[in-house]
Amino acid sequence: MARLDRARLDAACFSCSIELPTRYADLDPQKHVNNSAATVLLQEARIQFDFTAGVILDLYRFVTASLWVEYADEMFFPEQVTVSTGILEFGRSSFTLGQIARQRGRPTLYAETVMVVADASGPAPMPPDMRARYEPFLL
Repeated sequence: MARLDRARLDAACFSCSIELPTRYADLDPQKHVNNSAATVLLQEARIQFDFTAGVILDLYRFVTASLWVEYADEMFFPEQVTVSTGILEFGRSSFTLGQIARQRGRPTLYAETVMVVADASGPAPMPPDMRARYEPFLL
């Protein structure tokens, strides 16, 4: 099975990072942040990334085509998690986001998400203004 290019994400110069809290409700019986709760942190960071880029979510519809997550280390409550997000590549109707989450400076999650722009009939070409808003975040 192939792996994410962790070195690419470790070396990337992200211009969008967000601090997110962990919650007591995120814990599993081993007292670390559960894997499913970790993906919610990544989702929250992706939404904040859209706001930072100035992409108005009411004007566009996105569909998550794939989410690939590698868990590098445990995350603990009540410590904050810093999630950095950027664009890895553009397609005609999609774009791939790269993310790395860190807690206490150590990598805890690596992720790649393919987002597809869609309209009522399915995948749609990415509007030029959307691409222009995301381009400054290309890694």
